[in-house]
Amino acid sequence: MAQQQLSDPFECLSPTTLAMQGSGGGALSGLSFVAKDLFAVEGHTPSFGHPAWRATHAASPTTAPAIRDLLDAGADLIGLTKLDQLAYSLIGDVGEGSPPLNPTDSSLYCGGSSSGSAAAVAGDMADFALGTDTAGSVRVPAAVCGVLGIRPTHGSIPSDGILPLAPSFDVAGLFAKTVVTLGRALAVVAPGLDGPRPPVSIRIAADTFAMVDRESALLGRQVAEQLASLTGTTLEDVAFESLTDGETGDLFARLQGREIWDHHSEWVEANGHALADDVRLRLERCKQLSRDPHAVRLADLAGRREFSDRLSEAVPSGAVVVLPILPRRGPERVWTARELVEFRTECFRLTAPASLAGAPQAIWSVEGEARRSVGIGLLTAPGDDTLLLDVMALLSEESAEVGD
Repeated sequence: MAQQQLSDPFECLSPTTLAMQGSGGGALSGLSFVAKDLFAVEGHTPSFGHPAWRATHAASPTTAPAIRDLLDAGADLIGLTKLDQLAYSLIGDVGEGSPPLNPTDSSLYCGGSSSGSAAAVAGDMADFALGTDTAGSVRVPAAVCGVLGIRPTHGSIPSDGILPLAPSFDVAGLFAKTVVTLGRALAVVAPGLDGPRPPVSIRIAADTFAMVDRESALLGRQVAEQLASLTGTTLEDVAFESLTDGETGDLFARLQGREIWDHHSEWVEANGHALADDVRLRLERCKQLSRDPHAVRLADLAGRREFSDRLSEAVPSGAVVVLPILPRRGPERVWTARELVEFRTECFRLTAPASLAGAPQAIWSVEGEARRSVGIGLLTAPGDDTLLLDVMALLSEESAEVGD
């Protein structure tokens, strides 16, 4: 292990970043990666997005299996990346030091909480990156920074050595610029996923595109039609409004909030004064939710099971549903605190379905107006992760042909 002297033009590396060489041979030989600074590396104290966390915790005694597996497969860890405080944001504006710069659009934050990982890939500093996703912390930055991203099936990547936010929702995820690289890295960290399968159906959640800006809606329809054509299937419309409504977002927020307080209440009570105002306010809400009666907690857990059943009807195994991730272009650096909160809340409704059901969701980035990237969500059933890679490979091949 060595301190990293890597150039950091996008200010995305953690202040105590480090580097580790891979094995020198294997499936990922010749590739480089970065990891969000909440993955354990032996002898290093992760920041969890705030110097107060580092100051109050000891160095990790071991290295997280996800990082160890990537190193064993030949990839080089070239740095550890910034994240939002406690990984509890979708914006990318509150972390250790200055917020990472968005390589694709300087007027935007990178999205959070895996802001530094997305920026490093978007800026060609690394071939791929490790992040984590609880409520969209891989999917939102991937969409904002114009790269590919995947939140795998919950539990498919070992959680050992990864600082938790809300464990029943947390999952390690990946960023890359190419489908090939994304697939190679995922195969190393999640070798137990099912093999490729042909899609049974391509579906579009057209009612959710009514919630977003016009450009995203047009591009989402275009992606869905391309996939239907490429797979030789008929594009089906699926109702998703009741799966992305305000109650869905509220249910997720309640469940997530209680888990956060269960895991971090002691540290927050002692150190919360050092956190950013918006993070501290959300944690106060978590504290209030922790006081809910047992019957209320049980009702929300039952609501999650019922939601998962409804989602499985809309997204059966073998189906890919196209839907938006971002409500509009953003998050802009000039937005007020209120505007950022509104953006986060709107994202919540679109990212909650995969989080509640533990389902895999990928981000396919396409070029929109003024050469700006727009991230489109691809959702499938738990365990169908390789199906997402298959359909993105088809889209990638078509993009290459168009470019030729």
